[in-house]
Amino acid sequence: MKTCFVIIGYGIKPDLATGRKLNLDATFENLIKPVFKSLRIECFRAIDKNKTGVIDLIMYEWILKADIVLADISTLNANVIYELGVRHALRPYSTIIISEKKLMQDLPFDIDHTIIHQYEHLESDIGHTEVLRFRKLLKNVLLPIIDKPTTDSPVYTFLRNLDAPKFKRALKEKVRKGIAIPPSISDLVLPAEDALNKNNFTEAKKFFNAALFYDKTNTYLNQRLALATYKERPNNKAALNSAQKILSKLNPNETTDPETLGLSGAINKRLFEITNNENYLDKALWFYERGFYIQQDYYTGINLAYQLNVKANTITSKNEAISFYLQANRIRGKVIEICTHLIKSKSFKDRGDKEWIYQSLAQAMVGLNRKKELKSVIHKINELSKGKFDLTTFNEQNKKLFALMASFEKRHGKIR
Repeated sequence: MKTCFVIIGYGIKPDLATGRKLNLDATFENLIKPVFKSLRIECFRAIDKNKTGVIDLIMYEWILKADIVLADISTLNANVIYELGVRHALRPYSTIIISEKKLMQDLPFDIDHTIIHQYEHLESDIGHTEVLRFRKLLKNVLLPIIDKPTTDSPVYTFLRNLDAPKFKRALKEKVRKGIAIPPSISDLVLPAEDALNKNNFTEAKKFFNAALFYDKTNTYLNQRLALATYKERPNNKAALNSAQKILSKLNPNETTDPETLGLSGAINKRLFEITNNENYLDKALWFYERGFYIQQDYYTGINLAYQLNVKANTITSKNEAISFYLQANRIRGKVIEICTHLIKSKSFKDRGDKEWIYQSLAQAMVGLNRKKELKSVIHKINELSKGKFDLTTFNEQNKKLFALMASFEKRHGKIR
């Protein structure tokens, strides 16, 4: 059986150029793996073969040894770009490059003239129509490579007298011995994510901690562990501080990673709610604001708007309080723009977060007192959730917001 080593990040990776968060596991599972399976080619990532934590050994082995290497350069992950370069240096042919199409405007010079096959990502998932289209495209790309590969490495294209290196028997034996101990990281990440989806946060923590034993500095694993830690006991100060300590490894005060910023905002928001310490409120605002202006997403925006209303109610200065109140409304206006744009887009029907987009739109309309438009949005949420929309939670959040607005107007008068 032929082999394909897939160079790709795992989990959710931020695309700092666009502020989006791409679920690259969805790319691997939905676009790549099924095509190779249909052609009886063993297809895997480093995470699927890493059984000892000595990931460099495994990575270099398969970069050289695999019959085919497929590199997904979406988000311009530095590790992926480097590993692609190593493959181009080691093997003259059988290397495929793919990318999420919005990246194509910002490609580095050294790879912008190579053939890159594009697909459209919806951040949390990939639309069914796009899955079918790209699988067909990838299969058509693969068939000639399997039958008769031609040089696709720019190194061997321009330096024609190079001889590709051989894989020595001694190194093969060293690699074989080095990867003999289970489990792989993917054996730990998959059940961790499954536990997280089932709200079994204690179980999720065990698996994420085990995975971090092999890959201590991995951003995604630390983010997921922090999420599981604070979700396990969201109103417990010790749990929230533990989650914050995990995130401190990712340098939240300086990072531009939207996921780290969003998690930091959520943790400090909850710390303020249980301690009433305004330092936590200011930190929550700071993290949410940075995350929103980097990512421009509806979820961070609606959280930021609410926290601005909370802040407006803690300030004695009327002018400063009004400033925060108006800023909250401006953010809600922006959230409505973002949600409306997403709803009108051609790819909206394929998105997995349609219900959450409408819920954020509804929350923004509540804050701006746009009652007439709100009715049709609530109807749409009920339709998408098949009658299971939790109006109780929605109304409880609205009550909190109305209480904040009423308290503000009592102190400072109605803002028109």
